[in-house]
Amino acid sequence: MKKIILLLLVAITIGSCSLSDTPDRDFVLLPVESVMMPDAYTAGNICRILVKYRRPTQCHIFNGFYYDINENVRTVAIQAVKLNQSNCPSDTESIYEVPLDFKPTTAGDYTFKFWTGVDANGVDQYLVYDVVVQ
Repeated sequence: MKKIILLLLVAITIGSCSLSDTPDRDFVLLPVESVMMPDAYTAGNICRILVKYRRPTQCHIFNGFYYDINENVRTVAIQAVKLNQSNCPSDTESIYEVPLDFKPTTAGDYTFKFWTGVDANGVDQYLVYDVVVQ
């Protein structure tokens, strides 16, 4: 009798687990709205870059930066987690500002490309800043 009860409990437990095909969140990139860059850069010192962005809905939550380094070119976008919920109010009016700390290790010319989205042809668009590190 104990074996039958145990078997029924295991069957109910396994049957009550439901695996959804729909993930509860996605990871997305959000375009940069504007950037405030420092006037001077010194190798070895941290420079704070202020990055502004909008989020499409309140279900988009800031999750850091996409930051790609290719020699002296830095490509930056906003990383966000998008919660897959049916009640996500729009949030396109609010502008959020987050700091990006840049610590150049060597002097020279650097290029920052901040992703602003894609154009009508699907081509990535950027705000481009050239900076000189002393």
